[in-house]
Amino acid sequence: MKRILVLTSGGDSSGMNAYIKALAKMCKKNNIELLASLYGFQGLVENSITKINYDELGEIQNLGGSIIKTSRSKDFVTQEGFNKAVQNIKSHNLECTIIVGGNGSFNGARDLFNAGVNVIAIPGTIDNDLAYTDKTLGYDTACQNAIDAIVKIKQTMDACDRGTIVEVMGRHCSDIAVRSAILCDADLLITEKSIGKNKILKKVNDIIDAEKKNPLIVVQENILDIAELAKYLQDNTKKEFRATVIGYLQRGGEPTASDKLYAINLACETIKCVVASKLNIAIGQNNNNMIVKDIVQAVSMVKEPDYKLFDTYKQYTKK
Repeated sequence: MKRILVLTSGGDSSGMNAYIKALAKMCKKNNIELLASLYGFQGLVENSITKINYDELGEIQNLGGSIIKTSRSKDFVTQEGFNKAVQNIKSHNLECTIIVGGNGSFNGARDLFNAGVNVIAIPGTIDNDLAYTDKTLGYDTACQNAIDAIVKIKQTMDACDRGTIVEVMGRHCSDIAVRSAILCDADLLITEKSIGKNKILKKVNDIIDAEKKNPLIVVQENILDIAELAKYLQDNTKKEFRATVIGYLQRGGEPTASDKLYAINLACETIKCVVASKLNIAIGQNNNNMIVKDIVQAVSMVKEPDYKLFDTYKQYTKK
């Protein structure tokens, strides 16, 4: 019987549990034993390994988070901790180790591969910032959560004719911000650090002069302090502004149907590759087709801005 291990690493994304459930089902169908490392790479260092039984998982596909826990392991990035992780992996006689996570997790997968460990990397991050794949698991849910929150905030701001500034997640990737701006009909989108307050003020004044009583501004995280921006705009436009950081709300909750289906497709492709001994890869999706990429190549690719998404925003919001 083949034996594989799965772990979730870094920030959680809604869809991780759906992937674990689908992976467990496919393992049962293919007579493969499934183990899990608790708290991601930290579990490898501490040898905190447990068996996953599909029949005991219930309806976890409907839950956010990760039932096998996740973390950013400080020990794994040390030489001593890494060596322990490799030793513990090899002691369990695994066909491969499956890492579900984002950029940092993929770097860990590559390092394990370089140390002689067979790996499969799964794109589990809300940020959608992995270049080799069109989408990451949890991105669609994060966008929907952001949009739901913005719609609610916008309704109460509309009632008071207040300006609204909303910061969404994405780390250094603008995809959530742009998609949210399009679907919430934002008046201004800020995704560049180089933009100054005076330029923002001019744009906002133009929006107000066009008789927009409740301008909506969507800001990508790690760009600027939106509380300071709200005060600056309020002081210089004589219009009330409110700032909201949506934050972790975007990462939780039931996955969307799109993310659930993506989780199933990722799990099916994972087991297909395990059975065929096609390892040391990253699995993803391009043009609605499942794809596999060499792990080293996948990690080395740099994510570019989604120019098509930006074009849609510019066309749709052009006055």
